[in-house]
Amino acid sequence: MGDRFDRLATRHANVEVLLRRPGIGHNNGPTFDMSWGAWVWRRAAAKAWKTPSPEVAKMRVRRAERLGITYKELTASLMNTGANLGAAVMPLSLAARVRRGPNREIIVEARNSVAALVAKFGGRLFLLGDIDAVPGLTDDERAQFLSTVNRAFDGKVEAIGWGHDGKAIRAMLKANAVPHQEAFLVGAGVGHQVLGEAAGLPFTKDIDTWLAPTG
Repeated sequence: MGDRFDRLATRHANVEVLLRRPGIGHNNGPTFDMSWGAWVWRRAAAKAWKTPSPEVAKMRVRRAERLGITYKELTASLMNTGANLGAAVMPLSLAARVRRGPNREIIVEARNSVAALVAKFGGRLFLLGDIDAVPGLTDDERAQFLSTVNRAFDGKVEAIGWGHDGKAIRAMLKANAVPHQEAFLVGAGVGHQVLGEAAGLPFTKDIDTWLAPTG
């Protein structure tokens, strides 16, 4: 019993970070008190969230709508990184089912709900393919895989990266000239949140709220 947390730590490199993670709604600021540091934080936060000009606000609203995120998520990312969001990364396993056909051909079946969301997405879309989740691709099949995927997603996928960690995401984005600060992860659950954090992406958008109506 006494070593159960030690065993857990060896199974997941990010377990300590997960256990220490602030709750939902926490902005990683100092504890609310009357100290000088807390006062400076509140003053800076109020200044950062000052309402922009109507033109800038409208532009941000339109961009947020195209990307399927909220105005607040877009603005927070801009304040934190100084970069405008324009791309999304999604794990292939979340987007589609990959299997072999009767003649050993690769078949990609878009998950219906995800295909409808991708059709509405107005940014650059990248998929992260877990090598272990795709049934034994040859080099030639991997070279043709993007074309196969895009038959299921009407050409909306710009590139596919192969791997299962943050380094694979960073490498894929770099190869396509996309700064990692300009992309967010679309995922489901804590595992994908950790994946996005490991890649240094501004945030992870839960697929259940991605491109959801905000009115």
